[in-house]
Amino acid sequence: MNQTLLDVFPSEIRQPYAELSRDTIYLHHKWKIISELYVSGETVIELLNGTAPGFFRICKDVLVDDLFLSIQRLTDPKFTGNKENLTLEYLTDCIDSSKYSQLRIEVEQLLADCSNKCTFAREHSNKRIAHSDLQTRLQVTSLSSPTTTHVEDALQSIRSLMNAIEKHFYQPIYCDDVNISYVDYANVVTVDAFRLLNCLLEWDASKKN
Repeated sequence: MNQTLLDVFPSEIRQPYAELSRDTIYLHHKWKIISELYVSGETVIELLNGTAPGFFRICKDVLVDDLFLSIQRLTDPKFTGNKENLTLEYLTDCIDSSKYSQLRIEVEQLLADCSNKCTFAREHSNKRIAHSDLQTRLQVTSLSSPTTTHVEDALQSIRSLMNAIEKHFYQPIYCDDVNISYVDYANVVTVDAFRLLNCLLEWDASKKN
């Protein structure tokens, strides 16, 4: 977000929002890479498996684990012990309820929804990625198996919270009846995964000629 746009935010919200907005954009970068490489159908999976299956399997594991950790960081409590965290909860608490009571209520509700939809990421982060939970590792207890839908719902809940704040302070700007005065996190990112796939397709085709 540029500084001119940020200037419409109250000073207590401005910097936390800017940092979390960057984190949210980067989170969507990661998901787009995963989606383009691993959720684009059997043809792409066969191409990756036919090129370097071990390498792309490790890449998938690393990317997915990092995605879950990123979701967890955004949805962590505002405090760990006596140390403050820059999280969505922290941002919510920055909204002055005496000045913006309706916004505060709305964002608190969105935060609760976000926390619920991101539970799978915290579970995997706490028991498998950041820590090695004994009962989980010994398969005494099992973890959930998140689907693409779980991830999409989690990202949508994060976007909804961030955009609720942005829309409150920005006047609507309409283009073809669509309000474009806020960050469209779902579509703002571009990545090079498809370019990589095109290179692999060309290489694969050259082998057959």
